Amino acid sequence: MITSERMAAVDRNAAALGVPRKQLMESGGNAVARAVRRVAAPGASVAVVAGRGNNGGDGLVAARFLDGHDVTVHLLGRPETIRTRIARENWDALRAAEYDVRTVVDAAALDLGDPDVVVDAMLGTGVTGPLREPEATAARRVNDADATVVSVDVPSGVDADSGAAASPAVDADHVVTFHDRKPGL
Repeated sequence: MITSERMAAVDRNAAALGVPRKQLMESGGNAVARAVRRVAAPGASVAVVAGRGNNGGDGLVAARFLDGHDVTVHLLGRPETIRTRIARENWDALRAAEYDVRTVVDAAALDLGDPDVVVDAMLGTGVTGPLREPEATAARRVNDADATVVSVDVPSGVDADSGAAASPAVDADHVVTFHDRKPGL
């Protein structure tokens, strides 16, 4: 088991040892895509709900690895507010490759359609407390979808260390966690 604080240290150490965070994101996104392929047949529709941090970046990478599926990416917020350079690079790559990418500036307007799988890539291990908007509304939409839900590292709204979950929190069917299980899972 590894706490969120310890996980952040592992990420910093990896970078200090010459493993770029971009490579970690590529590996994480690839792992998420493998999990989606295990639960969804080729051609299945996949909605990726991505936040603007590195957890969202993992989801953006996963979208690239899901060729053969009908993927739609929903970015929660404006692209210019993506918080990390590597997440922004992945957003730009999806746009340049003409993936179906949508920005969600009003959470009330979020329409996931009728996907077979939803990838919850909104928030990661560093976030605690109740979800704020637009993530709170997005979590409700994810939970209301008649789809298999795959969360990236930890379900959005669930504290990775304690397991506490304010309402709403994503109710994931599968969680692709990195490095080791989190105590809250």
